Amino acid sequence: MRVSRLHSNAIKLMLGLLTAEVLSAFELSMLYAALRAMIDDFGNAEAVGWVMTSFFLASAVSAAICGRLGDIFGRKKVLLAVIFFSIIGSLVAAFSTTLEGVILGRVIQGTAGAIFPLCIGLVRENIKSESVPIFIGILAASLTVTMGMGTFLGGIIVDNLSWHWVFFAGAIAGAVAFITISAWMPRSPAKAFDRRTNILGGILFAPAVVLVLLGITKGPSWGWVSVTTLSCLGAGILVMAIWVTSELRAKVPLLDVRLLANRQVLLVNLGSAVLGLSSFQSMQVWSIVLQQPAATGVGLGITATLAGIILFPKTLIALASGPTAGWLISRHSGRSAMMMGAVIMMIGWIILGLKHDSLIFVTLMLTFLGFGMSMFYSSIPIIIAQSVPMERTSEASGMMIVIRSTAMGIGAQIVAFLLDTSTITVAGASYPDQTAVYRVITYVIGACLLMILISSFVSKERAKGPVSAHHLPLEADAAVRPVQQITTKGASNA
Repeated sequence: MRVSRLHSNAIKLMLGLLTAEVLSAFELSMLYAALRAMIDDFGNAEAVGWVMTSFFLASAVSAAICGRLGDIFGRKKVLLAVIFFSIIGSLVAAFSTTLEGVILGRVIQGTAGAIFPLCIGLVRENIKSESVPIFIGILAASLTVTMGMGTFLGGIIVDNLSWHWVFFAGAIAGAVAFITISAWMPRSPAKAFDRRTNILGGILFAPAVVLVLLGITKGPSWGWVSVTTLSCLGAGILVMAIWVTSELRAKVPLLDVRLLANRQVLLVNLGSAVLGLSSFQSMQVWSIVLQQPAATGVGLGITATLAGIILFPKTLIALASGPTAGWLISRHSGRSAMMMGAVIMMIGWIILGLKHDSLIFVTLMLTFLGFGMSMFYSSIPIIIAQSVPMERTSEASGMMIVIRSTAMGIGAQIVAFLLDTSTITVAGASYPDQTAVYRVITYVIGACLLMILISSFVSKERAKGPVSAHHLPLEADAAVRPVQQITTKGASNA
């Protein structure tokens, strides 16, 4: 009876976290399908681009800062606050008839960027340590899959209703997440707030990240050597340096830069950055290759809809590779999962470079590549959760998201540049030719080699990490095994 109840509690907890993950993914992905309709309504493609940019910037800041606030004041409480603001942002954007109103709503929605790191912290504080890797792997996989589903559902909503209903759908998803988290999530412990915490210095992180990401995101339209772009990047780097200096000097930093001195944390964040710079750009590369005319010598000339269908299995396979990464880490080590993921990615890119003229073959190989990519990506938050103190879990996970997001922004520009280095004109339009595509593939293969090298330095020991004070044991013999985590405080929190 006790084992059944514990399993039931764990399932409810995960279902609650998964509803929050769905909200996090939908807030970003469904809007891609609405951009064309919004451009038609507002008439300015560059201005509409701020609908995505504003969310991107706000979510990056929220991931680290709200993640840290969850570590301090209780992750459940902060997660509910984040979901509440996300609902408000969705409603503001849904009812807006001006672009400025939509952008304001998207900034408020950006608080959803903290959902994933907060969920990782909640798994760690509620689940027995040896089961944490698999549960985090499931969370990472669900985020990947729901991102793909969000674009698909967003298209259906826009085609049959209007772009406003994409935001209403986000508000509904938020309401479901709020109810399930409130009902099924145990109360999180809050630590006493230390008045020595470097609040002012820590807050400098926000403008630093916004300025750097703004320069990277808008560089192509503003011009990379324009005064605006260089000013954003320069000011961002300057403020970042001041922030790092302030936090290093603080006795109680708000965001602890010293976490990166942990070898495991540093290595997996480097791996995450290289992944963002390279293989995470596969959707950009192959959506272009699949859709451009066959007369270019490299394209397959299919429609955008068919390209989306072909790319979807690459996302769906995360349902298998995410938990597989968790299983490998719990049974062997983080090195094993990261190394396997990087090797699979490299093999996939090599084979696709040699043959990409068959739709069936490309679909199979993209799915194979996606398995490795999701395995590598899912390993990173698991290793971070095992390597940092319990009270810094969500903060460290949020910092990982900021690093990866920055790398993805830079990687998108690198890939776009490489695709533009050699072009062919067909029917008056310019497309990347075979040489340009080979340059991108070579670049990504080199990055995969670097990821393999980074993985080789990750510890091969099984890191269990500190055991939570109030996790839920999941083993079949939990009823007869001593429950290590029961404390007076933990019991009252549950």
